[in-house]
Amino acid sequence: MRILGLTALAAALAMSGCASRGLMSGEAPGASETFSVQADVQAAHRRAGEFVRVCHEQRAYPYGVVYQSHQSLGEKGLPNQVQVFKQTEPAKILEIITAQADGPATSTVTVMVLGEGMWDEAEVQAAKQSIQTATPVCRPLDAR
Repeated sequence: MRILGLTALAAALAMSGCASRGLMSGEAPGASETFSVQADVQAAHRRAGEFVRVCHEQRAYPYGVVYQSHQSLGEKGLPNQVQVFKQTEPAKILEIITAQADGPATSTVTVMVLGEGMWDEAEVQAAKQSIQTATPVCRPLDAR
């Protein structure tokens, strides 16, 4: 009986490790880039939010996949942040965009993606171009 209980406990622990937390798991991101933006931190944060809204939240994806985001304003020196996740998997963060003030009219932005499927270097480059130019540039859906 004791062996059966230990086996069940071991199986439960093994299964709990299967639920991925994406970028929040503490592992290194699949792709990431930090770059400068010629805009204050609030404008850079708005540009990141607009990119996510246009290119992920309002876009029709195959198989009815829906993406959502969570935005937070940094307090006490922390960066502003936008997190992207699949509607059915809110704990698995697929993309994180942070904006930190670098001066009165410049910001430092970091884009991190999971590194699986469409969350790759091409996504990082689309986000970078969108935030630097203040115009959302979505990558093609069929690009992998």
